[in-house]
Amino acid sequence: MQARTNSLIMIGSVVVVIGALSAQPPPPQPQDPAVADQEGVEVLARGPVHEAFAQPGVQKQEPSPIIPKKPPEPIQELPPEEKPEGDQVQWIPGYWGWDDDRNDFLWVSGIWRAPPPSHQWVPGYWEQADKGWRWVSGYWGLSGESDTVDLYPPPPEPVQEAIPPAPNEDSSYIPGCWMYVDDQFLWRPGYWVPHQPGWIWTPACYNWTPAGYAFVNGYWDHDFDHRGVCFAPVAIAPPFLNRQGFHYRPHYALATDFLRHSLFVHPARHHYFVGDYYDAAHARRGYVPWVNYRNANKVPDHLFSYQRWQNRATPGWEKEMHKQYQARQDGTLARPPRTLVEQRKQVVSNKVNITNVTNVKQWKGSALKLGAMPKAHHDEVQKSTQQWRNFSQQRSKIESQARAKVARPAPAKQPTIQRPTQINLPWPAIRAPTSVRKPPAHPAPPPPKAPHKGKK
Repeated sequence: MQARTNSLIMIGSVVVVIGALSAQPPPPQPQDPAVADQEGVEVLARGPVHEAFAQPGVQKQEPSPIIPKKPPEPIQELPPEEKPEGDQVQWIPGYWGWDDDRNDFLWVSGIWRAPPPSHQWVPGYWEQADKGWRWVSGYWGLSGESDTVDLYPPPPEPVQEAIPPAPNEDSSYIPGCWMYVDDQFLWRPGYWVPHQPGWIWTPACYNWTPAGYAFVNGYWDHDFDHRGVCFAPVAIAPPFLNRQGFHYRPHYALATDFLRHSLFVHPARHHYFVGDYYDAAHARRGYVPWVNYRNANKVPDHLFSYQRWQNRATPGWEKEMHKQYQARQDGTLARPPRTLVEQRKQVVSNKVNITNVTNVKQWKGSALKLGAMPKAHHDEVQKSTQQWRNFSQQRSKIESQARAKVARPAPAKQPTIQRPTQINLPWPAIRAPTSVRKPPAHPAPPPPKAPHKGKK
């Protein structure tokens, strides 16, 4: 009888198990204890990618769509028993995300994350709006001594730039953006910067909030080898949501190779989605294949641009990526399973040979190694989870109050200039991770130009 052989290939920050198909299927695997003790929890192989792990490039966010259903209260989520070794990562808890197919909420699991240097996570929240609820995205704000955040009036639409030729194949284009200077918006043109191994440039963005736009300038972020661990989303059975003593602990991570081959962007939700979003119904709902997504200046997504550069020595890499996405859309190539249970069945029947979600106990990073988390650190992380949630609630309250102030009618003689609204966010007293990697030098952008006469 021909035996099944497996090889481990490191792509990104998660090991992908690729098996040589055998003539005879292997015997069914026993139920994983990590799943058995998670009664009421269904591990999914599709859904939103935690926005603190990665967000698509966009120059100006718009308010996210209204969801006609109130989200449940956050569940009690415990951190995994394993964490990347060292002090360079922090635990960022999960949140509720909307699933179109289920017409219900699913839980976007928390993540281990090495923060971008000099940046602090500002968690998102659900806001009650007319006819439903709306998600207000989180973002990586610049950390510092000041708690003050400026919320700007809506910037004009991005200028459609004529992109100059690249100086070389190792360069990435940074799209232009509006800068608020002296009570007016000035356009800062785009420019080319050299790619940096291990680092991805995140472009500048105006992040929508109910009280105005929080501007975050561009910054270097870790590549997937150094970024952390992104866990699979899960569906929680309704009877367990209010059950006393119920808790959830993530055990399964999304394979980074899976992210690369089945990643979608939903610009209106400012989220990446991973998994089977290939059919026409999802296209009509706004899901765009990662390989086709371009921002307002027709510039490829920054993560895709970096991945393309990493594979520059592979002839036809981008063309092959497009072919794979199209083949899954056409049905000529098998689509990925939607749940961990489906994945196991397909692996047993030799229908798939790439692991989409993997038990974190089997995770082996090329740059971040997992180790058991000491109890003292475990207790600290649980405490920080509550601090993150308090921060989210306080942010919601503060921005709601600021919105009411901005919405008041202005006195007749008041100037028409819209100035930023200042709010003070109570940053949580969470121990900042120790950065063990020094980012590249900040690329020097061109100075902003005079006010643009184009579309406002």
